[in-house]
Parts: sequence; C-alpha cells; structure tokens
Amino acid sequence: MTRAAVEEGFEQFVGDAIEQTATEFSISAVIGGGGTLDQLIGDSNVLQERVVEPELEAYEQETIDQFGVILDWVESDEDFDTYAEEILAAGPFTESLSDDLSTEQRDAVEEQLLARHRGLGEAVTGLVGSGEDAFWAAARAELDKETAVELVEEQFAFTGPLEEHRDAFEMVATIDPEELLGGLGGMFGGSTFDVEYTDEAMRAMRHAERAVIAEAKAEVNERFEE
Repeated sequence: MTRAAVEEGFEQFVGDAIEQTATEFSISAVIGGGGTLDQLIGDSNVLQERVVEPELEAYEQETIDQFGVILDWVESDEDFDTYAEEILAAGPFTESLSDDLSTEQRDAVEEQLLARHRGLGEAVTGLVGSGEDAFWAAARAELDKETAVELVEEQFAFTGPLEEHRDAFEMVATIDPEELLGGLGGMFGGSTFDVEYTDEAMRAMRHAERAVIAEAKAEVNERFEE
C-alpha cells in the first residue's frame, strides 16, 4: 500500500519535471531558426507535438519504470549489486550514452548513475516501510522537516551526471519530414534525418530541475506546518 503511495509521489515529481522541461524546451534552438524546415512549419506546434513530446513521454515512462526497479531492490533482501544492471537498463540516461565511449569513461558514468539511484532508494526506504497509505502522510511519519528538505535537494537533482559527463551523452531524434508535413515533406527528398538535441535538452532539464525543487521545498514547508 505504501509503495503505491511512494510511487505516486515520485510520479508527480517526474510529471512536473517533464511538464517544465517541455515548456522550456525550444525546438528552434535545436533545428536553427530560419532553416527550411522551420520556415515550412512556421508557428505551428508540429515538431513540439510529434517529436519533442513523444521523446519526453518516453523519458518520463522509463524514469518511472526505473524507479519501480529501485523499489524492487528496496523491498528485497538482496545486495544493491544484484539489481544494478537491471536498474541501469531500465532508465533513459543509459541509452543516451554515446556509442564511442571508452570502457573506462562508460564505467565512470554508470558508477555515478548507480550511486544516484542507490541514494534515491536509500532515501525512500523509510517511506516504503512506514505503513502509511499516502505519500505526505508517510513523509511526515518518517521524516522531520529538515530531512525532507534534504531529500528534495539531493534526490530531485537529477541532472548532475549529465552535467559532469556532458561529452558522454548524445540525445538524437529521427525526423521524417513527409510524416510531419505530408506532401511538403517531399521537398526534403523523402528521406529521414537525425537531429541532435543534447545541449537544449540539458538546458531545459536544468531549468525544470530548479523549478520542481523549489516547488517541492515549498510544499514540504506547507505540509510540515499542518
């Protein structure tokens, strides 16, 4: 029962972060304002709706799925290493690692990702075992206000590995002009092309991270005053 409550709280945070990221994300910054594709689409939301939003929805679902695996570990009696590979495989950041990374660099990035995932699992262990059936009830039963704020500041800061290992990540979307524009897409020769959006995604996610942390801290203050 409490696991469901913890998942509900986490999904709310992830949903807020994705919503903030989508609002902040600028497709023009990726494809270049004034380009042919940009001019054809004009002020429509075609790229936002058919490229950006599906990418973000996939990221959201993978993040939630990964948290589910982390909770599987929390509820088990197994060592973290038993779940490490499954946790990495479930999340969105691993699949964004560049294919040409050295083994040493990949290991360093994965080690930092796993440290963060383990920290998140350890942070919510008490909430999962609280016996309460609502997230904030569990938080108030198991944490004091200062610890709750610390959890938000440390565990909601999800872009750390991305910033520290910027060159290790490559986020790419494949665009099919004909699918987006119908007959007009034929002007691009009927072929798909890849758009790399790593820098803009990181910028938007950093903005979203700051926003949701501020909102979560404000809610902690409110909830712990009740």
